[in-house]
Amino acid sequence: MEDKKLSLNPNEMAFRKMYQALLEQEKITTVFRPGQRLCGDFRGYCAGQKIELRVIEKVGADWAGIAPQFITGFSKGAIIKEIETKTIGELTEKDFEGSSPDISNTDSLKHNLGLIYNLSNEELTNDSVITRIIFEYQ
Repeated sequence: MEDKKLSLNPNEMAFRKMYQALLEQEKITTVFRPGQRLCGDFRGYCAGQKIELRVIEKVGADWAGIAPQFITGFSKGAIIKEIETKTIGELTEKDFEGSSPDISNTDSLKHNLGLIYNLSNEELTNDSVITRIIFEYQ
């Protein structure tokens, strides 16, 4: 059975609650998403795109067709400055600048992507493609 893919607002970027304080302080400027999410791709972003950073109140699930619900009253405006795809193995120390403190190398990236997107170790190898998104606050 193929997983469902919800159509989400392309001008929003979702974050877990544990990152809200870092967003409020404008400390996160780099995020990683599994797969290719370039301009024109499903759930992709474009350089120059204005987005709203939102915090998830209730987690959704593509496989169940359930969209996430966001915390009311919190959002931050941002603009995508740079976006690129790489394999996890191609990432360098510099690529993690601006990321959350719990994502500082390829091992911690694989761990976090596995938890958030319910991916196995076999699905997250050094050959796995990720999208690195850099934004600035508005």
